[in-house]
Amino acid sequence: MQARYRTDYAGEFIVTNSTWIAGKKEQTREWIANPIENQHISGRAACIGSTFELGTFDYTRLQRHRGGLLGSKKLQTYGVGEVAQQMRLDFAVETNANKLKDILDTKYQETNTVYTNPRNCLAYPGEFYLIPLNPHLLDISQLLYLAAFDNHKEIFMLGYTSETPIDHPTWINEVRTVMDAYPGTLFYMIGEPTNMPDIWMQAANGRNLTYREFISYCDV
Repeated sequence: MQARYRTDYAGEFIVTNSTWIAGKKEQTREWIANPIENQHISGRAACIGSTFELGTFDYTRLQRHRGGLLGSKKLQTYGVGEVAQQMRLDFAVETNANKLKDILDTKYQETNTVYTNPRNCLAYPGEFYLIPLNPHLLDISQLLYLAAFDNHKEIFMLGYTSETPIDHPTWINEVRTVMDAYPGTLFYMIGEPTNMPDIWMQAANGRNLTYREFISYCDV
C-alpha cells in the first residue's frame, strides 16, 4: 500500500458499465469528484472497529467529546456500520449490502457521512460516499486507512484486539499494512497489551495505551 492523502485527492473515475464487443472489453466510466474537505484541529481520530469491548469502555460517549480547551484534543470518530447503529460518527464505513439496507432504513446516511465501495454507490446513487481509491480492505482496516488518508497524526484503535471476532484471517495483517504505509502516523492500540497482536506491537509507529491512559491522554 502507498500512502495517499485527501489534500492531494481531486477525485477518481469509477467504472459504471462493462461490456464485451467483438472480443474487446469496453467500459463506461464516470468521474467522481472529492466531495469532502476534512478540516480538523487536533489531528486525532478514534477508529471504532467493533463492538467487542463495549462492556469495557462505552465508546458512545465520544459523540459528546469536546476535546478540552478550544477543542485542542477533540477526536474525529470513524466506525463500522454496527457502531453507526449505536452512535453518531463523523465517518462510517460499511460495504456489506445487507447492513447498508439497515442504515438506509434508519435514514442515518441523510445526516451522516457513510463510505462504501463503488458497487454500493452505484446501487444507491446519492446516498453514500465513495471510499477514496478503494484499497480493497476489510471495513475494520478501512477505518484506519481513511483516518490516515485524512492526515490524522494520532489514531486511537478501539475494539481492535487479537480476540476481535472478525471472520477473515487476513485482517490483522491488513491493519499492519496500513500502519506501515503511514509511518508518520502513530497508531495507538487501546486495551491490555497482552491482547494485542505481536505484529502491531512491533510496528515502529505502534503504541499501546490502557483504557485509563487513553481517557486521560485524550481528555475523554
